[in-house]
Amino acid sequence: MIGLYAGSFSVPTMGHMDMICRAASVLDGLVVAVLANPEKRYAFSPQKRARWLEIATADLPNVRVVWDNGLLVDVARRCGAGIIVRGVRGESDLGYEMPLAQANRHLSGLDTLFFVARPELAYLSSTIVMDIARHGGDIAGMVPAQIADDIVNSIKEC
Repeated sequence: MIGLYAGSFSVPTMGHMDMICRAASVLDGLVVAVLANPEKRYAFSPQKRARWLEIATADLPNVRVVWDNGLLVDVARRCGAGIIVRGVRGESDLGYEMPLAQANRHLSGLDTLFFVARPELAYLSSTIVMDIARHGGDIAGMVPAQIADDIVNSIKEC
């Protein structure tokens, strides 16, 4: 079965990578979709965020990266995904994700497979990483090593 793991990935974190690796290990394939909501402002283009993920997942042969701005269930259909993959860091994430999972099932019949964040990564978010980097803090271990320098340099340019 092919899964779809979608998000904004404002900057890809090790939390995202943990979800990607775990999902890829139990599914036949995983599509990682960088979504671009036209109503939101992002620091980086969807193409740049997708490129970072392509670099970070290059050693995962059953993972491919796309970017899109459509409805999640439509993206899943276009990608041939049979299940949606989501990560939850805690109760508040689950409270947010459950109604979305139910709506996606209602719209498309697709179920959602939840992965619970490892405790040592549960604090991570793109917002936290970007704030640390903006203030000159060390983001090593918070983002994939192969894209860390580019993330820091890109944040400095914002």
